[in-house]
Amino acid sequence: MADTFTLKTEGFKELEEVLVQMGEDMYYDKAVKKTLVPAVKAALQPVARTMWQMSPYDNQNFSTPHMRDSVRIYARIPNNKDKRSEHFDKDTVVTGTVSVKTDARRLAMEFGTAEVSAKPFIRASLESQANNVINILGTYLAYKLKQYKSRKV
Repeated sequence: MADTFTLKTEGFKELEEVLVQMGEDMYYDKAVKKTLVPAVKAALQPVARTMWQMSPYDNQNFSTPHMRDSVRIYARIPNNKDKRSEHFDKDTVVTGTVSVKTDARRLAMEFGTAEVSAKPFIRASLESQANNVINILGTYLAYKLKQYKSRKV
């Protein structure tokens, strides 16, 4: 018997109305940069922290940078390169990424090789923190929108 998962969402109509109003009051890009970009960065913090904790670390190695030292969070308005990607959705307003430096070591750890089994830490970090990401994003946006609406009164 398969497990079922139900997700209830509410308030998106109201959220859209406030965001549209913000976009009209300020310039669209400014509204996005002041609300959605920082919200996405804040929401991705638990993923970055978990990725840093799960990434391989060799305490005998002092000559080369450790993979966890390259964990970074990026959030931005999609650029032209993003828009040309086959994975881009035309309704995307902000794109957020947590990444580590791409090299052979990272690929070998995440996906494995013929000699080494995979020990995924990127995908596992996102999966383990998905609920936290959603909760932080919602809380952050609620706070920012409340701030915005209180200034309008």
